[in-house]
Amino acid sequence: MEPTAPSLTEEDLTEVKKDALENLRVYLCEKIIAERHFDHLRAKKILSREDTEEISCRTSSRKRAGKLLDYLQENPKGLDTLVESIRREKTQNFLIQKITDEVLKLRNIKLEHLKDGATNNLSRSNSDESNFSEKLRASTVMYHPEGESSTTPFFSTNSSLNLPNMTFYKTAVICLHLMHVF
Repeated sequence: MEPTAPSLTEEDLTEVKKDALENLRVYLCEKIIAERHFDHLRAKKILSREDTEEISCRTSSRKRAGKLLDYLQENPKGLDTLVESIRREKTQNFLIQKITDEVLKLRNIKLEHLKDGATNNLSRSNSDESNFSEKLRASTVMYHPEGESSTTPFFSTNSSLNLPNMTFYKTAVICLHLMHVF
């Protein structure tokens, strides 16, 4: 009998999404126009009126986008709601691809980490976990250069990032990740 594949908890998925936002931070700060998303994020209770005022008082577009990302990281539904807003705006769909790719990459790395931990029955110390997180953050290589889009199977038309379980993709990402981390 084959062991069951590990799955991510809501907490794990929230952590993956926070890490994805952090890994893409510089890129998203350049591309996102924060004000375009205020109404949707307020309607979904991700941002308050005070939050939008705090973001708006920033002096540059990058600083406004950065503050928006800070608020999104604080909310477990923040990234999903931003993706919904980008879909509604229909002006920056390439951002959805970038975000989805990063979340898939980190999700699959996390799943593989869980699988390895369960298979080996090894208990990891806090320093090992910290070291793993640092390696994850350090492996922010984008698998496609600016302007080149991702393949369509990873594009979700759902209102949130419901991520498929793709063994081939997972294996490829892990191999690429291991080449860069170790």
